[in-house]
Amino acid sequence: MLQLFVYPLALLFGLTALASAAVAQQPAAAEQPQDPPVLLTADELSYDEELMTVTARGNVEVSQANRVVTADLVTYNQRTDTVTATGNVILLEPTGEVAFADYAELQGEMKDGFIDQLRVLMTDNSRLAANSARRVGGNRKEMSRVVYSPCDLCKTDPTRAPLWQIKAREVVHDEVAKDLIYRDAVMEIAGIPVAYTPYFSHPDPTVDRRSGVLVPRLGYSDDLGAVVGVPYYYTFSPQSDMTVEPIFMSDEGSLLLGEYRQRFSNGQITLGGSFGLVEDREVGRRTGEKVLQGHIDSTGVFHLTDRWRAGFDIEHVSNRTYLERYNLDNKDVLTSRLYAERFAPTAYTSIASYRFQGLRSYDVSEQTPLVAPYMQHRVLTPNMGNLGGYFSFDATALSLTRDIGTDSHRASLVSGYHLPYYAPSGEIYSLAATLQTDVYQTQDLVDPLNPNRNYDGTSGRIFPQLALGWRYPFVRSGGSVQQMIEPITSLVISPNGSNPEDISNEDSQALIFDSTNLFRTNRFSGVDRVSSGTRVDYGVNFGLYGDKGGTSTLFLGQSYRLRDDDTYARGTGLEDNLSDYVGRLLVSPSSYFDLVYRFRLDNETLDFTRNEVSLYAGPSRFRVNLNYLKLPQQAETVDFGDREQISAGFIAQLDRYWRFGSRAVREMGDDSGMRDVQATLAYADECFLLGVTYRREFTSDIGLEPDNSIFFRIEFKNLGAIGDNQGLF
Repeated sequence: MLQLFVYPLALLFGLTALASAAVAQQPAAAEQPQDPPVLLTADELSYDEELMTVTARGNVEVSQANRVVTADLVTYNQRTDTVTATGNVILLEPTGEVAFADYAELQGEMKDGFIDQLRVLMTDNSRLAANSARRVGGNRKEMSRVVYSPCDLCKTDPTRAPLWQIKAREVVHDEVAKDLIYRDAVMEIAGIPVAYTPYFSHPDPTVDRRSGVLVPRLGYSDDLGAVVGVPYYYTFSPQSDMTVEPIFMSDEGSLLLGEYRQRFSNGQITLGGSFGLVEDREVGRRTGEKVLQGHIDSTGVFHLTDRWRAGFDIEHVSNRTYLERYNLDNKDVLTSRLYAERFAPTAYTSIASYRFQGLRSYDVSEQTPLVAPYMQHRVLTPNMGNLGGYFSFDATALSLTRDIGTDSHRASLVSGYHLPYYAPSGEIYSLAATLQTDVYQTQDLVDPLNPNRNYDGTSGRIFPQLALGWRYPFVRSGGSVQQMIEPITSLVISPNGSNPEDISNEDSQALIFDSTNLFRTNRFSGVDRVSSGTRVDYGVNFGLYGDKGGTSTLFLGQSYRLRDDDTYARGTGLEDNLSDYVGRLLVSPSSYFDLVYRFRLDNETLDFTRNEVSLYAGPSRFRVNLNYLKLPQQAETVDFGDREQISAGFIAQLDRYWRFGSRAVREMGDDSGMRDVQATLAYADECFLLGVTYRREFTSDIGLEPDNSIFFRIEFKNLGAIGDNQGLF
C-alpha cells in the first residue's frame, strides 16, 4: 500500500507550482536531482480498494528534495488521478517561502490544480493572498482576488492596512510567454486607493531582461524648468541591448540620451552619448536661437590573447559647459584614447594614443596636445639569487603635437638595480642605482629668457642616480597600546643641472611636495623633469596602535639639498637648500572618529604653506564630515595652487525612518564665495522610500548661470521607482 502512495505524494509537490506564481518575484531554487526519494509521516495510513483511494490522516508531512508539505488530511484517488490536501495545508519551499491554504488539489499529471484561500510569506517578508489559485494546461497559473504588499503589518493592529498594497481582480502567470499579467489592479496607500490600471504586465523572474520603460527622471531647475526623462530599455539579443532616454525641459528644449552595449566572445563595447536642440547661450544670457549640441562617451575592450588586449575610450562634447549644464557629468578634462597592452608576470607593454578636451574657462583647444603614439615597456627581472636584488627597465617613447605651441618627441630609458636588505637587528636598508637616458626633438619651444625666441632641435640627457635608504622601527608594548618610533633617512646622489631648458616640460608641471614623495628618488610625476643634485631626506614616524583597533600616527620630515638651484619652482617648498617641513597626522581611535591631516610648514617662519584636512566623526545617527584644502601657487602651472576651499556636511538619522543630510562647498581666499549647497530629506522603511533633494549651484560661465534645482525620488519595494537619484544618500 505504501508503494501505491509514493507516486501520488510526489505529484503532491506539484501543488507548490501553484504557489510559485505568488512568489514569482523571488529567485528560483537551485536545481535538484531528478526523482529524489519521498518521505512520509502520518498518524494513520489507509487504503480503500473499492474506491481505489489512499488516505493519510493526522499530522501528515511529506518531504522531497527540501520541499515539505503538511496537512491534516491527504488523499489520492487512483481512478481520477487526483491528490487532495485538506486542513492547515502548508507548503514550504527550499528558498524559504511558505504558502498556506485551506484546501489543495492536483490532477492530470500535475497539469491542472487548485488551491483555496492561498496566503504566501516570502523570504523578504513580503506577503501575498488570493481567494484561489488555479493551474490550467500545465503552463498557466491563475489567481483571483489577489493582494500583495512587502510592508510589515502593524504590531498593535495587524488588521490595519499596510503602508501600501496592490490589489488585483486577477493575476495570470503565462509560463510560455513568461509574463505576469494583472487585471483591474489598484494601488492603495494607507488603505486609500491612489492609482488604478485595468491592465499591466511585466516579465516573470525567469526573464533576465526584456524591453520596456525604466524608472522616469523627474525634477525642476530655475535654469532648465521642469525636467522629465523617460528611459526605455531595448534588448536585441542575449549579447546586446540599448537604453534610450528622451529628456524634456520646459525652459530649454529636449535631449536624447542613448547607450548601446554588446558583449563578444573576447570583449565588449559601450557606445553612449546624447544630442539635442537646445538654447544657444552667451555669457549671462540666452540668444533665443536653437542649436544642435551633444556629447560622445564610448568605451570598448577586446582580449586578443591570454596576455594581449586592445580597446578604446572616446569622450567628446560640442560645448564645454554642455555636460555640467544638463547634469550629465562634471569632468574638467575629457580623455580619449586608443590602446593595446600586454601583461606578463614581470613585464608590461603598451602602445596608445591620447586626445584631450579641456572644459575649463582658460583651456585653449589649439594649445591642447595630441599624443600619438605613446609607447611603454616595463620589465622587472627575477631575484638575482646569491647576488640579491633585481633589475628594472622602463622604456617609453611618445610624440606630442599641437596646432599652436610646442611639439615634442621623446624616447627614454630608465634602467636600475634595486637591493633591499633586512638586518637581523630589525634595520631595513635599501640600495637603488638608476640611469635615465633621454632623447628629445622639439619644435617651437619658447625660450623662457626670451619669449620672442623659439627653439627647434634635438637634445638629450644622461642622468645617473644612486640612492641609499635606512629605517629602523622601534616597538614597545604599553598595556593595551603598542608604541612605535621609526627614524627614516636616505641619501640621494646625482649630478646637478640635469633639466636643460631645451627639454620641453610636458608631464612634470604639477609637483605637490608632501609626505608621500619625500623619499622618492624622483619627486616629479613624469619623465621630463628629474630631481637632480645630491640631497639627504630624513623623517620620523610615530605610532600608537590600540588592541581594539584604534590607531594614531604622526610623520614629520624634511629634505636638505647640497646645492640651491632652479630644479624646483617657487612655491613647491623645495626651492631652497632646506625644504619645507612636511607632515601627516592620522587619528582614528574608533569607528566614530577619523582624522587625516597633511601639512607643510615653511622652513624659516614655520607658517603653514599647505593644509589638507579630512575629518569624519560621529555615530551613524549623526555623522559629520569636513574637508579643507589650501595649496600655494606654483610658478610653472596655473592648474594647481593658490587655492583654498572648504566643504562640510552631515547626515542625521532623525528617527527610525527619517534622515536629513546637507553639504556645502565654499571657495576661500581672493575668489571667495559659495560654490555649491545641497540638502536631502528622505523617508525610508522596509517597503517605501521618499526622497527630496534641493541643490543651489553658484557657478557662472558661458552657458552656465547660478541655478536652483529640486529632484525627488519615490521607490516602492519590488515594484520600481520614480524620480532621479541625486541625493546625498
